[in-house]
Formats: sequence, C-alpha cells, structure tokens
Amino acid sequence: MPSAVHQIAPPGIQRLPETLLALKALSDPTRLRLVLLLSQGELTVGELCRVLGQSQPRVSRHLRLLSEAGVLDRFRELQCIYYRTPASGPRPAWLAGLLARLDTGEGALRRDRVRRATVMAERVHASGTVEDTDRGELATALQVELGTESCGALLAIGTGCGRVLELLGRQATHAIGIDSSPPALRQARSRVHGQGLAHCEFRSGDLHALAYPAASFDTVSISGVLAGTARPEAALAEAARVLRAGGRLVVVECADAAHAQRAVPLARALPQWIAAAGLQLQSMRECELRCGHTLIALAQHARRQQSHARAPEHS
Repeated sequence: MPSAVHQIAPPGIQRLPETLLALKALSDPTRLRLVLLLSQGELTVGELCRVLGQSQPRVSRHLRLLSEAGVLDRFRELQCIYYRTPASGPRPAWLAGLLARLDTGEGALRRDRVRRATVMAERVHASGTVEDTDRGELATALQVELGTESCGALLAIGTGCGRVLELLGRQATHAIGIDSSPPALRQARSRVHGQGLAHCEFRSGDLHALAYPAASFDTVSISGVLAGTARPEAALAEAARVLRAGGRLVVVECADAAHAQRAVPLARALPQWIAAAGLQLQSMRECELRCGHTLIALAQHARRQQSHARAPEHS
C-alpha cells in the first residue's frame, strides 16, 4: 500500500507529509544550495560537483535525497544524468517562494553563482553554440503570427539549437523542448538557460511518438523537421494529439531544404498535411531570412476557431 507521501493531493495543494519530507531534505545547507542552483536550469552531476567543489559521491547522495523528497526532477540523456527543480505542478511556486527569501549575495551562494556562470560558459563553448544572424528577423515574423498572447504550456518539437524555444519560451508559462539529437539538446540548454529561461526543460524524444498525454499543451511548435521526415502527416497528427482544444500549432520550416527533398513545394503540401491532422490553417507566411527561404504557418484545432482567422498569404 502506498505511503501517505505518495498519495495524490488536489492540484496546487501539498499534503503535510510531503511538505515535511521536502523541508527535511532542504534543512541541509548543501542541499539548499543545490536547489537554488537547479532552479535556474538543468545541470549534470559533474557540473554540480565543479560548482560546489565537492566529490561526486557526496553530491550524488544529496541529489538522491532531494529527488526522493520530490524537490528535484532527474532524467538521463545518454551517459549524462540531469537534475532540475520541477517546472510544473505545485512545487515550482512553493520553492520559488522559499528561495526568494535567500540572500544570494551571501558568501557561499555568491561563489556558487560565479562558478555556475563559468560552468555555463564552458558548456556553451563545448557545445559549439553560435548566434543566429537572423534571430531578430525570425522574432519579428513570429510576433506577427502569434502576437503577444501567452503561449501557455509550450512543446517545441525539433528544438534543435533552441532558437524557436528561446523566442516563444518568453511567452510560455512552462516549456519543453524535444529533439532526437543529444548534441542539439546540449546546445539548446546552453542557449535557453543562458537567457535565464529556467522554466524551459529539454528532453530526448521522437516526434512520431510523443511521451505526453493527449491535450497537454496550449501551443506546439515544429521547426526544421518536417522536410526531413518520411511521415510529415504522422508527425503533425501527433502534434495535434497533444494540443488542447483551441491550442495553436506553429510551423517553422526552411522551404529551400524541403524543396531539395520533395517534388511538391512545401507551401502546397503543408496545408494538406495540416488538414489531414485535423487542424485548420490560420495563416501561412513565406519570408526571406538570412538562413534561406522560410515558411511560417499557424494552425488551430478545427473545433474551435478564432473569428479573425486570416487567409494564407504568400510573398
């Protein structure tokens, strides 16, 4: 029979045993420092050891206790194990309120902040992350399509180096970027967490078999993957499955790459793929970015349409 600690509480509510277990785990100074570090994004055990200046067995023990108390999330990516504070559920707000009371200018916490910045800079260098020359142009194009409305819970499929998630993540309450490439995920973490977007998570995933329940996200973006998959209709159908009623799908694809791999132009094929997925095209814009001819499309569940939907436009 499960213990009271693992019984399910109403949304946003923590039961007394869960709260006591979390407070006990946080009563150790090193564990509190770990939680503060991991509230700013995902770090590996090795990176945490370098920040704290402690041995791996000692740091791993602290991480295990925090994970068992539900204070940290843990996941594996190839040989690396990443930790972070929860980005959804009741814990983020509870932890944020607690951590906000800490004096981060105090000796140990100040040293941790400086060392973490060094570790992040080394990660960026090792990942080969480079700035996009067309970042501003893409940001403008996305704002034209989406406006300033919140993205809510966001899933970024084919997150790549994280450029779309970096832009849309600022309008999201919680965001998850998935990609099948570990090097791409490392780049995305460095880029997005380096911008202070700690509410963004990154996971390895398959665009044809998303590991999320139906109707989990308010916004889903797909970028740079439809041209290269043999089953674009299936990928869009899977995106539609996890999209909530009234939710929005954002597609950002390089039309030049698609044209090189497909006989039918992307601007003609994409509306058909979107319709087959049970979504209705709201707008479609072709624009010239420095990376090449790019197509940006916005779609929504057909069962609930915005009254001001625009016809697809071509330029």
